Amino acid sequence: MEKWRIMRINNQAKVGLATMACLFAQGYVFSFILQVEPHPIVSFVPLLPYVAYIYARGKRTWYYNQPLYWILAVVAFTVMDIIPFAMGMG
Repeated sequence: MEKWRIMRINNQAKVGLATMACLFAQGYVFSFILQVEPHPIVSFVPLLPYVAYIYARGKRTWYYNQPLYWILAVVAFTVMDIIPFAMGMG
């Protein structure tokens, strides 16, 4: 019987998937829970850490190889993006 192969994804794919999940979650929260329509620029705020990650890839710095830092940054930006609307200030 053949062993199952475990698919390994690279760091860029991990950060990209986390960014995509945060964008979907943010869209769901804005549309169905808070029922607000923020400015389109606000909707793209979680992409900023991912773009910075892509830029850091060319530099090959120590933080490039730490996808957890970048994933946490994407999540933090998403939460900071939602909080003003959840508190009614948006």
